[in-house]
Amino acid sequence: MTMTTDFFTILKQIYSASGIQTAITDESLNVLWRNPLSESNRGPISDDNLSRLFENGVPVSGAVFYTEGETIHRINVLKAKNADDPSAFYIVELLGSDELKNLLASPHIKAYMTYLCARIRESVGMIAISADEIDAAAAVFGAGCGEVANQLNTINKGLMLILREVINPEQLYYVLDPCCDDVTICVADEISQAAADAKRALGRSVKVSYTSEKGIYTRMNRSVFETIISDMALECCCGKLYPDELVFNCRSVRSTDPKKRDRIAITVKSVNHSGKENVPSKFENDKKGSKLYFNYLCTVLCEKYGAEFTRSELEDGNLCSITLEAVGLDRRIVMSGSKFAIHPDRFSTMTLSLAERHLEKRYKLIDIDEDGSAE
Repeated sequence: MTMTTDFFTILKQIYSASGIQTAITDESLNVLWRNPLSESNRGPISDDNLSRLFENGVPVSGAVFYTEGETIHRINVLKAKNADDPSAFYIVELLGSDELKNLLASPHIKAYMTYLCARIRESVGMIAISADEIDAAAAVFGAGCGEVANQLNTINKGLMLILREVINPEQLYYVLDPCCDDVTICVADEISQAAADAKRALGRSVKVSYTSEKGIYTRMNRSVFETIISDMALECCCGKLYPDELVFNCRSVRSTDPKKRDRIAITVKSVNHSGKENVPSKFENDKKGSKLYFNYLCTVLCEKYGAEFTRSELEDGNLCSITLEAVGLDRRIVMSGSKFAIHPDRFSTMTLSLAERHLEKRYKLIDIDEDGSAE
């Protein structure tokens, strides 16, 4: 297709004077022409091929939303044909861009999402309690209840996967609330608990260890802190290599400036000794939404608490780190169980984050022989 016909000449005249960034592409989404406003601005339609704007690279007409970092772009796509040429072409208009924070902070969206997360958590809790009661009843009867135990374990894992998708959006909306309740946290205690939860979740297949400096504290909302450490562990476990070892560490970073506070460096590192690669989970194949909330939660933490977050892929694993401001000891410090746990050690944030790699069975009061009979 050429751009020399009268039809395209008219289109170019119209869009050259437009206040909207516009590009015209061929059927393969290769840019044939873009208006001066688009040429002078870097943005989602500044590339020579716009296939990345569409799922699987297949163009669609109408409104399209494209996420780039923490910005959501609103794009309008018009499909048309020139009477002199049977080939189709596309007019791509950038209608506007919005920071994710502005969209999430919308009162109606925020109210609905917090309500939705609360209802999901409440419903999961009711199902989990009912499953426990069935388990207790089945244990009384003994023989013939092995299948019940297996089904209850399947229910338990399903509940974990549901709750995992709630954690990041729920905590993001919470931390965006100006009334978010911050407390003084003993970092060593929290890392010790995180490592214990990770060991419980991953079972015997992964060695979990931690080292931590005593007497270091930070001030943050505790459930948000718990969530970000769990997210870091998940990031490390979902790399190319299967984690043979997961290491947690926290230490103080002394400030050379007497006017500035010391910092606390927290790292989670996965190490692979065997060379075994991860098998991608069907739940991990398409997690753009969860990843979006996780990335933005990290951004909010950096803005609100002066944190610094980094992640990197190592030759033998992955490394995530976050650096926070250190504070002095507060006598009001409280160490409590996970706000997410329905029962002790159950549905903690770490266990939920690592749900797909959870190897231990909760409902195992009845042992099943190889021939399938119950003991």
